[in-house]
Amino acid sequence: MIRRKRYSEADSLAEFDPPISVFRPARAAGPVILASPHSGRIYPKSFVARSAQSLSVLRQNEDAYIDEMLGFARHSDIPLLTALFPRCFVDVNREADEIPVSWKKPGAAPGTARAEMGLGVIPTIIAEKTSIYKKALKPAVVEARLEALYYPYHRALTGLIADAQKTFGRAVLLDCHSMPGFTQMGQRRPDFVLGDRHGTSCRPETTELAERFFGARGYSMARNYPYAGGYVTAQYGNPDQSVEVLQIEINRDLYLNPIKFTRKPGYGRLASDLSAFCQELLRPEAQSLPLAAE
Repeated sequence: MIRRKRYSEADSLAEFDPPISVFRPARAAGPVILASPHSGRIYPKSFVARSAQSLSVLRQNEDAYIDEMLGFARHSDIPLLTALFPRCFVDVNREADEIPVSWKKPGAAPGTARAEMGLGVIPTIIAEKTSIYKKALKPAVVEARLEALYYPYHRALTGLIADAQKTFGRAVLLDCHSMPGFTQMGQRRPDFVLGDRHGTSCRPETTELAERFFGARGYSMARNYPYAGGYVTAQYGNPDQSVEVLQIEINRDLYLNPIKFTRKPGYGRLASDLSAFCQELLRPEAQSLPLAAE
């Protein structure tokens, strides 16, 4: 009789060492910070084995290669934070308590509507209704993931923002993501969607600069629809306190084969244009724009 190996949550967490990647230049070029919270592609064997889905299905919500697309940060002296764990394992763009009530300890506060739909800090679905897990996770498992992965990411992000404010008097976080190329109805999405929480997480001048910059390079643009920004933009974006957060959603059809998960030729162009945009943000003219509170 062949016995199957029994996997534990500890086996999964052990594969994340470290759970995040943080690039802190010795001397940052300016207040710009780059982050890729959803491009992690370490899928623990124990997690895949216990999941109801194959690895190819689990990767559908991954912001594939966005972290590598931002690799120019290392030779441009721009701080860069990336999560090495996948979004379907822990989603750092959610509040820590966005957990289905059935996964919480008895007597805990009810879960949010988004969490009950399966789109909380530990997602339970891929795409619309494809379940990730065969059974509910125990509260101890949830807490272990948050302690090992979620909180280290946010501590690092808080530190990078504080460093920028201390050194430059302001911080400009570009929270970078990718989105499916087409809607469920088959309509192609814009090349870029800029999310500034309808003007509350970022100075309008910064959002407008991004629209002009990428639009001039032939990209189609949209603002705040269908993505206005998630937890990171809402939690950290505060122009009145000299912290701007702009969420950038990039259409995967520009650079990714969604079946083979291989890069298209457009990948290089996007990396170059993102690098050029960061340099535009670092120009003295951009840095001297008035703050929203002024």
